[in-house]
This record gives sequence, structure tokens and C-alpha cells, in this order.
Amino acid sequence: MKQIQIFSRTALFLALMILSAYIQISLPTPFVTMHITMQLFTSILCGFCLPVKYAFCCMSSYILMGLVGFPVFASGGGIQYIMKPTFGFVLGFLICSLVCSIQSIRKRPQTLKDFYLIGLEGLISFYLIGNLYYYFSFPILMNTRIPLWLAFVNGFLVSIIPDLLICFVACKVSKILQVLL
Repeated sequence: MKQIQIFSRTALFLALMILSAYIQISLPTPFVTMHITMQLFTSILCGFCLPVKYAFCCMSSYILMGLVGFPVFASGGGIQYIMKPTFGFVLGFLICSLVCSIQSIRKRPQTLKDFYLIGLEGLISFYLIGNLYYYFSFPILMNTRIPLWLAFVNGFLVSIIPDLLICFVACKVSKILQVLL
């Protein structure tokens, strides 16, 4: 693939990541509001469609833009976003995209099942990073302890069903794009 095509795709996925932050459903949970966005869809798709270093470049550029102050995150932007318990999920997008990119290169998926299993690996890594940050950020950043069960409910149970559906759709679209690209 030509270099200009890869750069164009990287820029496209960066733009999609920013736009997908604004397609959201807010879930009022205790302590903080959780957002289900289309960013998970974009990060999985990015992982399947870009080589590893470009998927990393795309997602890390997104995070840096948000931390510099551009309102690209679901709830705004700025360096203070690190202080939000949900910032771990923003970092999870980077890890999810990397896992999907690495695994798709390694496993060369052909069937929808192959794509979905790789997407699930990305989803698991997204939830792992996001929930660890969520749980440990309360005592460190907010000087408040929350029970593990409450972190599990807020960071996992309220959003796992929609995220599994988003993951499935992203994998289906990735399989279609594999044929087209």
C-alpha cells in the first residue's frame, strides 16, 4: 500500500474518532456519568484497517489532541481530563486499537468468527484498562473509596451489552472493508 494511502486512512480514522465522540448515550451512574459512544466502533475498525504503528499514531494523536485542550473527548478536553475516572476508557481505545491491529496481522482473519474473536480481545483490553483506571482513580484522584462491586457495575455491567453489539458491528464492517480495500 502506498504511503499516501496509509496517511490518508490514518487521518480519516482520527477524524472519525473525533466525530464518534459526539454520537453518545449518557448513562447516569453513581459518582460519574458514563457515556456509550461510537468510539469503540472506530477504534476496533482502526485496528483492523491500519498497520500497528499507524493505529498507534492515530489513537495517540487523538489522546494528545484532547489533553492539549481540543474538545475531542466525549466530555470535552484539556489536561484536567486525566483527573476524570473515565479517562482510563480513553486510554483503552488506544490499547483496543493496538490489540486488534496486532492480532489481525498475526492471525489474518478470514471468517466473521475470526474477526469477532479478535474484536473481543480488543474489547477485553479496553475494559481492562478502563476499569482498572476507574477503580484506582477514586482513592488517588478523588480521595474517595468506592466498593469494587460499584466499580464493576458502573464500568462494566451498564455498558457491556451495547459494547458487545458495537464490537460485532465493527467486526462485520471490518470484514466487508477487507474485501473492498
